Order: sequence, then C-alpha cells, then structure tokens
Amino acid sequence: MQVVKNSFIYLGSSILNKMIPFLLLPILTKYLSPKEYGILSIYFIAITLYSAFIGMAMHTNISKNFFNTSRDELSLYMGNIVIILSINTLLYFIVTLVISSFKDSLFSIPLNWIYLIPIISFFLMLNELNTTILRNEGKSYLFGIIEVGNSAIKMVLTIIFLVIFSFGWKSQVLGTFIGAMLFAVVAVIYMNIRGFIKLNFCKDKIKSILHLSMPLIPHVLGSMVIAMSDRLFIERMVSIEMVGIYSVGYMFGMVVMIFTDAFIKAWSPWFYKSLASITKTRKKKIVKYTYIYIVGVFILAFIISLISQLILPYFVDKKFYGASEFILWIAIGYAIQGVYKIFFPYLVHLNKTSFLAVSTTVAALLNLLFNYIFIKEFGAIGAAYATILSFGISALLVFWYQNKNCDMSWNFRW
Repeated sequence: MQVVKNSFIYLGSSILNKMIPFLLLPILTKYLSPKEYGILSIYFIAITLYSAFIGMAMHTNISKNFFNTSRDELSLYMGNIVIILSINTLLYFIVTLVISSFKDSLFSIPLNWIYLIPIISFFLMLNELNTTILRNEGKSYLFGIIEVGNSAIKMVLTIIFLVIFSFGWKSQVLGTFIGAMLFAVVAVIYMNIRGFIKLNFCKDKIKSILHLSMPLIPHVLGSMVIAMSDRLFIERMVSIEMVGIYSVGYMFGMVVMIFTDAFIKAWSPWFYKSLASITKTRKKKIVKYTYIYIVGVFILAFIISLISQLILPYFVDKKFYGASEFILWIAIGYAIQGVYKIFFPYLVHLNKTSFLAVSTTVAALLNLLFNYIFIKEFGAIGAAYATILSFGISALLVFWYQNKNCDMSWNFRW
C-alpha cells in the first residue's frame, strides 16, 4: 500500500529532521543558560504565532483541491495564495513596527529581534506550500531531502554562530532565518518550473481560499495556545529559567509528534483521494487503520518517555536535568493530539472548517484557565497537565462533529 510506504519514508525523514535539534541539545545546553534557552523557546513560539496569522493554513487549499482540479486551476490557486501571503507579511511587519514604538521587549524578547519574525514566517510558509505539493505528488524522497537539508543547514549555521561567534540564543535565530530564506528560494524555483504558480489576481480564487482558510486562523491559533501558552504562563508565574528547563523536557516528550506527523503526511493524500470516491471497502480500511493508529500512538508515547528518561543525562548539561519530570506528561499530551490529527481531515473534506474554529477556541480558552489554576497549584508541571486536558477536549469535540456529519461506522456495523 502506497500510504504505508510513504509513511516509512516520511517517518525516516522526520526522524532525521527532528534528530538535528536533539543533536543541538548538548551544544545549546552547554553554551546557553536556562534563561537564554527560555528566551529562545519563547522566540520560536512567537514565530509560530506570526505564521498562524500570515500563513492562515492556506496550504490546506492545496490538499483539498489537488485531486479534483486541473493543473492550470491549481496554479491559479497557488498564485493567489502567494499574493495573500505577501500582503499578510507586509501587514504584520507594520504591526510589529507599531508595537515596537510602545515597548522595549515582549515576553523577555528584545523587540529589535522581533522584526525578523514576520520575514522568517513568510519564508517558512513558502516552503510549506512547496512541501505540501510534493506530498500530494507522492514525491516523498524529494520531500525528505528538502526537509532534512533545511534542518541540517540551520544546525550548521547555529553551531557556527554559537561556538565561533558567541552570539548566544540569537545563534539559532540567525541560523533559522538564513536556512528558511535559502529553502524559500528553492521552493519558489521548483514551483515555478513545475508550473504551480500563476500570479494572476483572481477575485473568485481569493474568496475561495479565504472561505476555507479564515476559519482555520482561530483553529491554528487555538492549537498554538494549547501547545505553547504553557511556557508563557511559566515565564510569568514561575521564571524564565524554568521555561528553559521545561522546554528541554518538552522537546523529548514531543518526539511523539515526529511519528504522528509522519503518518498524517502520508495519510492525508490517500485519505482525501479515498473520500473523493468512497466505497464500503474503503470506509472499512479507513476505520481499521484509524484504530490501529490510535492504539499505536499511546504505546509509542510510553516507550518514548521511558527511553527519553534513560538518555536525557547524556544529551543535556546537568543544569537541565530537572526536565525529566515533564517528559511523560508531554508525551501523553502529544499522543492525544495525534488522535485529533486523524479526525481533522474529515472536517476539511466536508468544508466544515468553521467548526474547527469553534472547537479549538473552546479548548484554547479552557487551556488558559487550566494553565493558571494548575501552575498555581502544582508549579511548572501543572502546565503539562493543562496541555493533556486541552488536547483531550479538542480531540473529543472534533471526533463528535465528524461522527455526526460523516458516517464511518466506527462500531463496525456495516
């Protein structure tokens, strides 16, 4: 089955891709203090935040339309996505300039370094468009080369800036900026050569893109709140040093996401293609593989947690050993998020992304409340508890809505 083959390829490239940050951990934790590592963690949260607003999950339009539109029409979609992306980047860069006139720093980040964030986000989103095309084309090997190559260049540049030039936490920011820029250029060249970009402004395509993507903004933003607000609460309620320690534990726990992402990258094109001409046999396959995936993800979370506890002392400096208490809880949280991911494509297929905005917003608001209550009661570990509960609520809501609107017979009653 092609989806299984591609899953292994995506898994291999994802493991190699995510191994690179782990290979950086011994170096980063040696040269950076917990405070500096905390600032770096907050900085990448800010990049993800900007990317949610600038990118608006517009790559979803590619997956939705790839198998049911002509190449010319798809290239028109792509061209108008790039136009929207460029306008958004300019808009949020101006917003950043305005903010900088009122504040000197934002969540411990010097504002003069925040100017790079919308630009980095723009480059990352261009690369996201390209890799989405590659996945839908089934070019998993080329996808892996680009994904791993991007991370490898960022790692090498980070080491150079950190070890040779002693730029501190800014080293990884600069490495990410340069790497993202290089691969954005590669993305544009590839998409243009393959005829995937037609820069003709089309009002109808703009409306279609925004109709699907606008509801995904609160969805993506809500997902980010669930996944990242914990560190912002820790920074305010505990300390920036604890953010650094927590973030190291988070990196180990979220290894689960490497496997869920790899599977979903292979699953989504096959899933959308199957639903385009659904049969009882295909429904049975989808349900069967979904159950196997869910069980496997939770087993994987416990295995990864156990292994991580054993290898942590060999990967990080001793001032970060306190990260071990967070690993299991973060791993369970990302197993639950993996369950959410398997049901997300149904709502895109049904064009019901507006419900994603509602469900994720509800879960995100509860997450803010849970973070405050649990961190106040239990300390930094409370943030991990809040993450588990919020991912669970989000997954349950999406499954309930999918089950209500798309009959897949999860009880195997055919």
